[in-house]
Amino acid sequence: MTLKLYIMLNALACIQGLPNKTCDRVKIQDRWYEMEIIWANFGRPFNLYAHKTTNTVFFSYTVPETYSDVDFQLAFIDMDTKEFQNIAGIRGGCSVAIDHVNEDIYLGGSDGIYKYNMMTKLADFYKEAGKNIWALFFRRNLFYISYPDQKLHIEIDGKFAIVKEFESFEVDQFHVTTDSEDIYFANKTGFYKYDNARLKVNVINDVITVRQIAEDNDGDLYVCTNLGVFIDLKNEGFKKVLDFKNIYSLTFDKDNNVIISDEKRIIKLIHTMTGCPDTRNVDLH
Repeated sequence: MTLKLYIMLNALACIQGLPNKTCDRVKIQDRWYEMEIIWANFGRPFNLYAHKTTNTVFFSYTVPETYSDVDFQLAFIDMDTKEFQNIAGIRGGCSVAIDHVNEDIYLGGSDGIYKYNMMTKLADFYKEAGKNIWALFFRRNLFYISYPDQKLHIEIDGKFAIVKEFESFEVDQFHVTTDSEDIYFANKTGFYKYDNARLKVNVINDVITVRQIAEDNDGDLYVCTNLGVFIDLKNEGFKKVLDFKNIYSLTFDKDNNVIISDEKRIIKLIHTMTGCPDTRNVDLH
């Protein structure tokens, strides 16, 4: 374990919650962090993904249309200017994937996949017309998970096909790591690692509900769940480093700052040299 990772783990493990109304900072061991509310009053923002070049965080949030139906809206926040904008033209927009090499931003909704243009601020239709896109992921190829069958698809030579190795599985979350290309996925029955060499699925945890799988800028793998946030310590396995149960998503901006969301807010953790006289903390609400 690197010294940087050790310090991060110990710091995150000591977080007790957000500060109360009289203080906008929280003490993490001997360091203070300001909890900056980036945006509030969303309906459960999730699927946070940071576009590093522009330091923009894309995400989706729930929008109640009637008393019985809930729809989804895609949006973005510029982390430098705090500009917020809804992304128009994508019905039921709920998923994001970013190809950081080619600067392509993919967005998914209830009628297919779109590509977002940062210059024009417009989303143009890409592929899979009429398909309901549950989730997107990019690692060399573009993947998507269809809804409601929860099948994993991959784009090869311009066309999408179901990933044969996952034909017999429902998939809610999918991730391939940057460095080792380890394959992880999750569904309603638990969290798994796919052994590509042995064509075998290994159970990591059959209790947690995975809300998002993400990597920081150093390639460390985080899993956001209903029981808190876990990090992959490689040979030591996954360890819980954040005990909040109402975090729905997390990502990392261009400076590797942690960006998290709860039921209504998007929050950024910022290191600060000044603290507060009252160190009492409250949980995320």
